[in-house]
Amino acid sequence: MHRLFDFSDRAVGFFVVLAWLRWPGPRIEVTGFFMNFPAVLHALLLLGLGCVLGSRAQDRVDTTLTLPSVLVEEQRVEIAAATGQRRWRLETTDLESAEAITVAELLEARTGLFVKRYGSSGLATFSLRGSSATQTLLLIDGHRVADPQSGLIDLTLLPTALLESVEVVHGPAAAAYGSGAIGGVVRLHTLRPSAQLGGRGTLRLGAYGERSIGTVVHGGAGKVALLGAVERSRTGGAYPYPNPFPPPRMRRREGADRQMTTVFGKVRFEGSWRLEGTLWLTTARRSLPSPGNAPPVDARQTDRQQRLLLRAERPLSSGRLSLRGSYQRTWLAYINRFARESDTTRTRGVALAVALDQVLNASWALRVQAEAQWEQAALRGRVDQRLAALAAHLTGRRGRLGLDPALRLDLYATAGRSFLALSPQLGLNLTLRANQLYLKGFIGRAFRAPTLGERFYRPGGNPDLRPEQGWTTEFGLYARVRLMELELTAFQTMLTNQIVWYPGLVAPGLQLWRPVNVGRVRTRGLEASLRTRLSLTPHVHLQGGLFYTLTRAEDRSHPGTRAYGRQLRYVPLHQLKAFLDGQLGPIWLGIQVRRTGQRYLTTDETQALTPFTVLDARLGVQQRVASVRLALSLTVENLTDTAYEVVRFYPMPPRHLRVQLRLDLLP
Repeated sequence: MHRLFDFSDRAVGFFVVLAWLRWPGPRIEVTGFFMNFPAVLHALLLLGLGCVLGSRAQDRVDTTLTLPSVLVEEQRVEIAAATGQRRWRLETTDLESAEAITVAELLEARTGLFVKRYGSSGLATFSLRGSSATQTLLLIDGHRVADPQSGLIDLTLLPTALLESVEVVHGPAAAAYGSGAIGGVVRLHTLRPSAQLGGRGTLRLGAYGERSIGTVVHGGAGKVALLGAVERSRTGGAYPYPNPFPPPRMRRREGADRQMTTVFGKVRFEGSWRLEGTLWLTTARRSLPSPGNAPPVDARQTDRQQRLLLRAERPLSSGRLSLRGSYQRTWLAYINRFARESDTTRTRGVALAVALDQVLNASWALRVQAEAQWEQAALRGRVDQRLAALAAHLTGRRGRLGLDPALRLDLYATAGRSFLALSPQLGLNLTLRANQLYLKGFIGRAFRAPTLGERFYRPGGNPDLRPEQGWTTEFGLYARVRLMELELTAFQTMLTNQIVWYPGLVAPGLQLWRPVNVGRVRTRGLEASLRTRLSLTPHVHLQGGLFYTLTRAEDRSHPGTRAYGRQLRYVPLHQLKAFLDGQLGPIWLGIQVRRTGQRYLTTDETQALTPFTVLDARLGVQQRVASVRLALSLTVENLTDTAYEVVRFYPMPPRHLRVQLRLDLLP
């Protein structure tokens, strides 16, 4: 069995885990719905017993105590000053000011993430602190949504119209969320239903055939509230771009059209239990353009995603009991008539979790959680992966010092193989001056389990892959100066067992790419951010911010090679993003700029993409008539008409215009 953690007391550690899972031998039997379903059932019963004991212990606790905000999942508003890790949050007003259509555009413009985009309508993934896309975790209302075969989620398939807020956790979070949270976590919070009748309609028109229409309606009666949303969008994507090879001339993008339909529904019940169910359906069809240096190809892709997210919460006298479950199904069909190729990907996943938040005394609170997960992909017929996890998270203060220790144990089983991952973390927060100045520190271990595609894709999959693992340390200073919030963070990550695809010779003149655990990466960097909100008069409001990142992610795999000590491919050394929004009565305007440094194309730093700066500007006016508010906005993207590429030979659009009309039915 492969282990990620060297137990100081090996016998005790193994007996605790084996007893909880009713271990049948050196390997877990993978028959049944979840990795031996009785084991998961016993785990849930064990946690339920803890809930009962916790409820009895409540009699000895002052029932007027409330849970610290850092513990209540999905309902909490994280306070950046109160934690050891850096956190960056976008509220509803930030989302409205950005006027981004997809999550890709939003994260690209207003967070410290690097968004890797294959053109305006192609695949878009994100990364944080030099990590890869599979090493940064995305959660929707606390649920994992990445494809279990590829480990990726296309950010262009997530419309911002369904979001209420976004939170970015910088650095490892495996102690809370498990696999994949090496670089950080992005948590998307969807709209909450309201019993009051209301709604919103949005119409957008833009250059190169862009148009979309969407509506959101909510209402309810008594303890039940409902919300429904539908959005339909399409674009031609035939924008001009400079020919990358001589003779220099402009070419027009071909085969970049796309259309997408999203259906979203949520129901909420408020009683002694708070119950919530969410259904999210997405269908997208798009052409796949060839690189800008190649002739057009006749390739198309169809994505279908179905998600059912369930949640139940029950307040206790000094805590909270939470249950969470999800079902996800994805289907992707690829056809390339030019190359006479086709492929279909099908995946399914089910997850269950139960958590107890408990106030221990006036200074300390505890969260314990158990999870079970099953994922399946149509590879080599059908392969699946099962997970069971236990976690504990303690939060409290001793005088000026805040402590945030956590520990999580993950057990994975796939095709007769299994491994354990133990993820500890410790966050520190020292108050230097109350409500003004805080010193922060964090150390944590994180890992990423190999995806089903990396292990079982044919040809090339490697069933013997081990999980990536690493440690991160960070220190920071958080300050509040009048109406400004400033934060500076320094971090370092050491990652081993990095999964890298290497070519191997399988026959004379024939190579086969295969993933292996050979990579070692050292990442060091700085992050600096500033944010301010102020009201000059009752009718004049300003908000602005900036985010700068310096990321040095070095290959430390093989000393003596040309890649050793060099920057990883497509990791920008510098990034700077800034925005300023202002409102003068019914008129508002905004400007945002992002500067992305060079990204190396080769492992020895001999070739790189040119740095670029992109400026967007918007102007809008709104007017309320009775219970209806009308808002009309005009956005000019890439105002300076910069010719740039995020990924080589996948040009981004030149200067173009977008008009949006929004109608809000106010309660």
